Amino acid sequence: MDYNKILTRAFEISWKHKVLWVLGFFATSLGYFGGQDLKKLDIGDKIDNWRYGYFDSTLHDALDWFEANTELSVAIILFIVAMLLLLMLFLFIMNLISIAGLIAGVNKIEKNESYRLSGLFKIGATYFWRFLGMFFLSAIVVTTFVFVIIIPIVLAFIMTPVLGVLALFIGLPVGLAGTFFFGNIYSLAQRDIVIYNAHVFQSIGEAYNLLIKHIGPNLVIFLIEAFLWIIIIIGGAIIAILFAIPIVMLATQSIMTLVLSLLIIVPIFLLVGVVIMGFMGTFFNSLMTIFYLELRKLTPRTNAVPAPPEMPAAGI
Repeated sequence: MDYNKILTRAFEISWKHKVLWVLGFFATSLGYFGGQDLKKLDIGDKIDNWRYGYFDSTLHDALDWFEANTELSVAIILFIVAMLLLLMLFLFIMNLISIAGLIAGVNKIEKNESYRLSGLFKIGATYFWRFLGMFFLSAIVVTTFVFVIIIPIVLAFIMTPVLGVLALFIGLPVGLAGTFFFGNIYSLAQRDIVIYNAHVFQSIGEAYNLLIKHIGPNLVIFLIEAFLWIIIIIGGAIIAILFAIPIVMLATQSIMTLVLSLLIIVPIFLLVGVVIMGFMGTFFNSLMTIFYLELRKLTPRTNAVPAPPEMPAAGI
C-alpha cells in the first residue's frame, strides 16, 4: 500500500476543498472539551494567589458581591453551567453529523462526483442515530477495557510498589494495543456505515475483518496518525505561546493595555484556531476514508447494501 500517496491525496482534498473545513471544524471541536485536567487548575488552592497586581481590588469586589447576593450568584452559575452543557451537546451532535458528512464528501470526491455542503450535512444527519449507537457501544467497550487494565495496576500498587511498576509496564503496551484495535475498528466501521449505508453491527463485523486481514497496513496508518498528532500538539503549543507572549508583555504596562491586547489578540487566536481545526478535521477524516477505500480494493465488500440517494450538483 502506497502510504505516501494516501497522505498526499488526503492533503490535496483538504486543501482544494476548503468548504469541507466547516465540517472539519465540528469533526474536531468536541475533542477539546474534557481534554483539560481539571485537577491541574487547582482553583480552590490558587484563588488566593489570584489576588495580586491589577486584579486584586476587582476580584475582591466581585467575591464580595457574590457573597452578598447568594441566590443571584447561584442562578448565574447554574445558567453558565447549563449554557456550557448545551454547547457541549450541540458540538457532540455536530461532531457525529460532520464526520459522517466528511466521509460522504471524500467518497464522492474520490468517485469524481459533485457535492453540496448542505447535502453533506443532510447525509450526516441521516446517519446520526447509527453513529450515536456506535459511540455508545464504543464507550461501553472502552470503559470496560480501561477498568480491566487499571484495576489490576491499582491493586498491584497497593500490594507493593515494585509489583505496581511491573503491572504498569505490562498495562501500558496492552492499553496502546487496545487503542489501536478499538480505534481502527471504530473508524473503519464509521466509513462502512456511510459508504455502504450499512447498519451498526454489520459495519463493526466488516471493520473487524478489514483489521484482521490487513493488520500491517492498519498498524502503519495508526502510527502515522499518532505521529502527526504529536507534531500538531507541539505546533499548537508553540502557536499558543507566541500569542501569549505579547499579552504577558502588555499586561506589565497597565490594565488598559492588557484589556486592549486581549480584545485584539484573543479573537485572532480563536480565528486561527478555527481555521486550523477545520483543516485538521478534514485532513484526518480524509486520510482514514482514503485508507478505508484502499483496503476495500484489497478486500471488496461481499454483502454490499444500497447506497444513499445521489445529491444535487456541486455548490453550497
